[in-house]
Amino acid sequence: QGYEHQNWQAGPMAGTALGSSTASSSVSVPTAVRGRTAIPAHRTDSNDTLSPLVGTTAWLVGGACALFGTFCSCAICAYLSIVIRKPADPLTTCYPGADNSGALTLPETAKASFHHQDPNSREPYMYGRVKEKTIWAFWYHPKNCPSSKKCVLPPLIQLCTETVERNKGTFDYKIMHWDDIDNYVTGMELPMHYRNLRPAVQKDALMNALLARYGGVALDISSILLHPLDEYWEEMVSRGATFRGYMYRLHGMEWGNSEVSCVWFLMSRREGIFSTAVRGQMIGMGDYKLPPNVQAGGYHNPYFAMGDQTLTPILSMFNYTLPRCVKDPTVGPPWSWKDMCPEYEFPKWNDGMPGPARNDAMIILREPREGPQLPFSFIDDFSMGAWHVWSDELVNSTIPPKCDTMKECWEEVFMRRYHQRAGPGQTRVMEFVKLFNSGGRLKKMTRQQLLSDRGTYLYHWLKMAGLRGL
Repeated sequence: QGYEHQNWQAGPMAGTALGSSTASSSVSVPTAVRGRTAIPAHRTDSNDTLSPLVGTTAWLVGGACALFGTFCSCAICAYLSIVIRKPADPLTTCYPGADNSGALTLPETAKASFHHQDPNSREPYMYGRVKEKTIWAFWYHPKNCPSSKKCVLPPLIQLCTETVERNKGTFDYKIMHWDDIDNYVTGMELPMHYRNLRPAVQKDALMNALLARYGGVALDISSILLHPLDEYWEEMVSRGATFRGYMYRLHGMEWGNSEVSCVWFLMSRREGIFSTAVRGQMIGMGDYKLPPNVQAGGYHNPYFAMGDQTLTPILSMFNYTLPRCVKDPTVGPPWSWKDMCPEYEFPKWNDGMPGPARNDAMIILREPREGPQLPFSFIDDFSMGAWHVWSDELVNSTIPPKCDTMKECWEEVFMRRYHQRAGPGQTRVMEFVKLFNSGGRLKKMTRQQLLSDRGTYLYHWLKMAGLRGL
């Protein structure tokens, strides 16, 4: 069928979910786009000299105005000619700085980084210099991490990145910063007003562009990697698949949120389905500064515009029977609405129109709640990492598989899943743990506080990941 089913029993979800992955934030490196070519924003055409078109326009305006014959009109026309002839700064013209609306400001450190693009090449500098087996992440903070040269990650996020670095296996690991983006993708692959988007949408759009060009793995930075992802990659390649990811409701388990595909883990071959995603996000956004809603002819859920709302229509072309958000009875107010489901972003494909499902490539899908998304991820204010592995404190995790205490959840749910494989000779069901909402209470703690309590889930995860000094 083009995707992977697991033969595990999954009971109905006992309650509705309260949210989804909160993506790590960042802001793009802007590019000035002229015609069909993306030009780095630090450059203007022809070594900053005036183009013939601009010079000719200036003299035509001046000559036409001078025909009025008065001294005032000649003076005004002279001023206009000077203004027209003055070359504009693409950074200011295409990506204005902070204003009263709260638009983000491009830091000087990011401006200074635009020096890698070959002026004689249409491709970004890093194209052809990146391994397909690369793990991509994304982070931006206007004060603490404005660029790759000036970045201090929050303690919890730093620990997460250390687990990836420790267990990257044969992959490279690249955390994308604002000043990196222009070196990896062009402005033609990102929405025109990319830097005005909210961070979660920025992250989704950038990951689409990176996976389209280079392939690899888009992994949310708030993930703890317990094992290398090489087995996942090798299984995908050996089975001739082009994509591997997670999809809710895959085995009938209800999910009370208006989403289908998980964008916090995306594994893809280069030049695969994400080339379609890049085209989709460019057409879908157009000249809008923010993702348009359905009333404006845009997305049914603007928050997931570049993620689930773009990816699910593409995956559905490979199998017309994939689970549907609109048929889930738990999707509804106050947490979600069926009219925001991603199925509304595309027609209902069938064998007659446009024809049979695609069979030119294969995709591998798994249910996230049988893997890295633990059933108690959202309760206790997303703070499961602060729980204690030996504690008998009640937690009342009602989502299957159920567990009543912190100790029971650790031993009966996490540890069983940690050792479980999808089947004989198949890969593990959980190579990493996904933290939601940046880890809940953990995101406000210092590194010393996070590591001083050796009985927490977090400490044990870090130790299992092989971090030194624990």
